[in-house]
Amino acid sequence: MSKPEKKDEPVATLKVTFPSRELRDKFKATCALNGKNMNEAIIEFVQQYVEHGGSSSSKGAA
Repeated sequence: MSKPEKKDEPVATLKVTFPSRELRDKFKATCALNGKNMNEAIIEFVQQYVEHGGSSSSKGAA
């Protein structure tokens, strides 16, 4: 029988490999300007992505 998860315990770790240091630094700076850390921003993105069935708000934008 598996142990029930506690609400505050993380269930998984996601490792993000950025294609460049520049992109990582820009992402980190943008997160800071918005009062979030990178983990919070990624979790927020994943929640929105799942809620919208995988469609991105920037899809189709030119």
